[in-house]
Amino acid sequence: MSHRCFALRVAIPAVIVAMFVGTDIVQNMLASIPAVVTGGLRVGGGVAVVVGYAMVINMMEAKHLMPFFFLGFVVAAIANLNLVALGVVGTVAAIVYIQLSPKYNTSAAVTTPASSNDADDEL
Repeated sequence: MSHRCFALRVAIPAVIVAMFVGTDIVQNMLASIPAVVTGGLRVGGGVAVVVGYAMVINMMEAKHLMPFFFLGFVVAAIANLNLVALGVVGTVAAIVYIQLSPKYNTSAAVTTPASSNDADDEL
């Protein structure tokens, strides 16, 4: 199926509800859903995001980045920062990781020039 069919599958019922039912009835229906159900859906939506990111990291075979993955979720839950602030924190953590990791940081080997006396000894 093309993307247009999927879009129409969502758009047609949404237009029908918006035109004929009205927003008051829809809001009353949503308000009548028990808090246990909406809380469960909220938790399920959050878990789906976490599982999606974990699947991407698993497919990239970036096991060495998993601590940053879990640390990011802990910081997001505790610090109550917005996405821009979390992006800045993640960028700074990535820069520090790259600067400190020997995998990405090759140090220049110190070489001493050979003295002219060594060349004379070989002859």
